[in-house]
Amino acid sequence: MYVRVTSALTAATLLTLVSYAQAQSIPSEGELHVTYTTTAVPAPKPMEIGDGKQFMQVNLIMTASNDQGNPILNKMAGRCQLTRLIDGKTVETHGYCTYTDADNNQIFEQCDFLPGQPNNCKLTGGTGKFTGLQASIVITTQPIKSSFDDVFQGIGHKDGTYKIVKTN
Repeated sequence: MYVRVTSALTAATLLTLVSYAQAQSIPSEGELHVTYTTTAVPAPKPMEIGDGKQFMQVNLIMTASNDQGNPILNKMAGRCQLTRLIDGKTVETHGYCTYTDADNNQIFEQCDFLPGQPNNCKLTGGTGKFTGLQASIVITTQPIKSSFDDVFQGIGHKDGTYKIVKTN
């Protein structure tokens, strides 16, 4: 009788643990609130391209932390490659980022920052547990004083919504 009760309790405990593990998976859709840091390495140097315009390539090293603890962009390191066109007081930026988590799953991001518009980015997919990820996000960045000369550092937020689209 004691063995049957113990076995029943063990089975119930295992079922509870399996249910808990499934509840910890990534929700298929939801809000996205991420805090990130960025550092330009090396410091970008604009190049004159005529008619008062400048062109610049920017390499950014990133970190991301999901404010809600959701695995999407949580405790991830990233790298962004951007191009920037400066025409007087207007700046247009386009580029791509890749973030990687501790298990080597990746998230891909594509950004277009246009004059007079919010800084919009999209999460365009990923690998492993992030396969099928899609998101529309608005980026805000605040420069912070760097302890290194000529190095840009910033902190910001990525806010929006996401969904994971599974393909068969």
